[in-house]
Amino acid sequence: MRKLLSYTVIALVIAGVLLGAREFRLQSRETETVEILDQMVVERGDLRVTVSATGAVLPQRQVPLLFEAQGVVVEINVADGDQVRAGDVLARLDTTEAQATLDEALVALEVQRIAYDYLLSPPRPEDIAVAQAALDSALASMNAAASSGVSAQDSQIAALQGEIARNRLWQAQLQRDIAVNMPGYSPDIRGLLPDGGENLPPEVIEQANAALAGLLPSAPGVDPASFEAGLEQAQYGIEIADSNYNATLGRSGDTAGYSSAQAAAIAAQVALDRLVNGASERDLELAEIGLRQAELAVETAQLNLDRATLVAPFDGVVVQNRLVVGELPPAQTPALLLLDLNGFFVDIAIDETDVVDLALDQPVELDFDALPDTLLSGRVTRINQTPTVVGQLVSYPVRVALDSTDQPVRVGMTATATVIVNELNGVLTLPNRFIRLDRLTGSAFVSVQAVDGTFSEVQVELGLRNELESEIVSGLTEGTRVVLLPRGTFDPIGDF
Repeated sequence: MRKLLSYTVIALVIAGVLLGAREFRLQSRETETVEILDQMVVERGDLRVTVSATGAVLPQRQVPLLFEAQGVVVEINVADGDQVRAGDVLARLDTTEAQATLDEALVALEVQRIAYDYLLSPPRPEDIAVAQAALDSALASMNAAASSGVSAQDSQIAALQGEIARNRLWQAQLQRDIAVNMPGYSPDIRGLLPDGGENLPPEVIEQANAALAGLLPSAPGVDPASFEAGLEQAQYGIEIADSNYNATLGRSGDTAGYSSAQAAAIAAQVALDRLVNGASERDLELAEIGLRQAELAVETAQLNLDRATLVAPFDGVVVQNRLVVGELPPAQTPALLLLDLNGFFVDIAIDETDVVDLALDQPVELDFDALPDTLLSGRVTRINQTPTVVGQLVSYPVRVALDSTDQPVRVGMTATATVIVNELNGVLTLPNRFIRLDRLTGSAFVSVQAVDGTFSEVQVELGLRNELESEIVSGLTEGTRVVLLPRGTFDPIGDF
């Protein structure tokens, strides 16, 4: 603590000595001739802090245009340098198939729309009359089929089927008797004769039995039980045929015709109910789905057709055209390049020490090499968050948009953009060459000349500063004469 107090006292003593020395120096200069290197009167003015960089003019938009479909180029409506409007057709591929697909989709959509509208619309009297007539006709057909008798053809067919069944049984019995024949066996065909066969003369039956016995083998036969299943099946066949014959004779109408007429009557009744009661929710839902599918088909076909056409997305100028009629468009490069010349911007690189002072929408002045007497205005519209590093140099890309102008600005022109970081109007300003900064204390001093011609050094408070001027916040008044004296004139230790 004592050491700190001692150092403080020593510092105060030194300051007093230096102050006394400076006062002595000033008094000694009052009578001497002092060389004035420069002088001026303090005035009020405007002060700006700026950051400058150089860049090239670029268009507001630069869009490469490509076909999204495949095909041969059949139409080119622009050339390099042509100005186009948004929506203009620039070029087109062969669209024969795409147009046919779209036409078919439109027809299908119209059909679906008609069907949907038909379901929603109330029934017309004539439609109800037609549906009622169809129902009446189907009912009449049912009655006619129900009242019609059995045809002679149906009866003959049923009887013939019975005879065929009996013949099958007779053949099965005959095969059994032959198979089980033993020596001394005497066949008797009377049990095998059809109805009415018993009236044959006895001698005829005997002759048939004798002839049949001569044809039978003398070897032992097989077991007759093995034929029982076949005989039973043949017997069932006779019963079924007889049943069908009786059913045919007892049928009072045309079954097939009746069934067909009944189905037609049911369909006619459903159609009539639908007309009278309107479509069901299910029918409407299905109709809506069909309509939406048809609409999507049209949209898809239209999209495919549009992909074969290049349309200007905005007003601009065509600067590249790589299309040739009759050839395929380029696959790896844009077919056309369109520039939007309704606005321009300049991309500049700002040093990392200056970018912290920049903000969006700050005003910018632009000086063009090609327009030496023109100063255009603009605004900061983008400040990149990531830097560009080249060696030891770190900079940040900044975009400046030009304000609307009638000057002949062209893409590629070089422009120096001066960003106005801060600006003060009507403040006391002084060129930096008249200001001396004390490196030890950071204080600023200015040499002034009094009315009587004497000189003194005044401490001032500085405000905003740029590379050339500084704002004087306090220490000077407007109209004060400041001078630039040789180095060391007010150096308090210059003679020591």
